[in-house]
Amino acid sequence: MHSAKKVGAATPKPFRTALAKRKEHTMEINERLSDAEIDIMKVLWKSDDALSAREIVKTLSENRAWKTQTAHVLLGRLEQKGFIFADRSGYSHKFSAAVSEEEYLVSESVQLCDKVGKSVPSMVATLIASHGLSANDITELSEILENQRRELGKRG
Repeated sequence: MHSAKKVGAATPKPFRTALAKRKEHTMEINERLSDAEIDIMKVLWKSDDALSAREIVKTLSENRAWKTQTAHVLLGRLEQKGFIFADRSGYSHKFSAAVSEEEYLVSESVQLCDKVGKSVPSMVATLIASHGLSANDITELSEILENQRRELGKRG
C-alpha cells in the first residue's frame, strides 16, 4: 500500500498545499493507463518524495530507453487524467502520485469484473486455477476472508 508523501519545509508551499489536499482527494477512476504510464506510476508509488522527470527516467533506464522529454509527455497525460500532482514552482518540476496504488488496483479489478461479467469468487477461482497458490498465499487469503467475515458481522 502506498504511504503518504513526506512534506517538509524544503517542499515548496504550493506543493505542500496540494499534497495536504491529497488526503481529501477521492476520485472515481475512469481512465485506463498505458503500460508506459503504469511504469511511471510504479516509480512514483515507491517514492516517499516528489520526483523530477529526470529522476523518473533514471529509475526506469534499465527497462526504458526514454529521453526526459518522453517522460514529460507521459507525465502531462497522467496529470490530465488526474493521476499525479505536479509542482511547477521551481526549475525542476516535481511529480507525485495523486492516486494510490491500492486505489488504482481496486478500480482496475472492479472494471475487469464488470467487463467480463464475472463475480469476485469466480475471478479469484480463475486466478487460482491459472497461477496456483502457495501455503503462504492460502494463509494470507484465509486471513483476508476472516477479516471480511468479522467486518460483515459488525454491520449485520
